[in-house]
Amino acid sequence: MAKQGKAPPAAASPPQPQTPLAKARWALEAGDVRRARELAAEAARSGPEHDRAEAEAFLRRLGPDMRAIAVAAAVLLLIVIAAWIAILRPH
Repeated sequence: MAKQGKAPPAAASPPQPQTPLAKARWALEAGDVRRARELAAEAARSGPEHDRAEAEAFLRRLGPDMRAIAVAAAVLLLIVIAAWIAILRPH
């Protein structure tokens, strides 16, 4: 017969961060960039003094990726040009 004992303890989840800046880092690690920006902005506005400069730097890192925006704009421009050519091409 099998031993009847206590069930093994469930894996404990990591503790939730307490400061807005720590929560922002945690949200970014979870892939939630929008929430990370919101929490970092909160930390920059009203967080502890020692976190404010770090929160502002964090916000700058989370800012828009200008290279990605330029690539998206170039692709959109190519699509518009191709559509324009297709519409105006004589049949």
